[in-house]
Amino acid sequence: MKRRSRSGMPDHSDEAAAMSQEEFESEIQRCVWGAENGGTSQGRKSYFKRLVWLEKQREELFGITAPRRAFRER
Repeated sequence: MKRRSRSGMPDHSDEAAAMSQEEFESEIQRCVWGAENGGTSQGRKSYFKRLVWLEKQREELFGITAPRRAFRER
């Protein structure tokens, strides 16, 4: 399956299954930063939703428990 050209990051579970643990960690850190520092609330929420999805995928693939998170508006 081809990744979207916009971000180049996986957005389906079969694409995520091909990622290494290091790739997950890097992408999760990018999303944490975006959720905390993104420009608009819509942008921050988008990063946050991706963060939650990535952590769920990482938990299923590598057994690393996903933390409980709640989106907070600034």
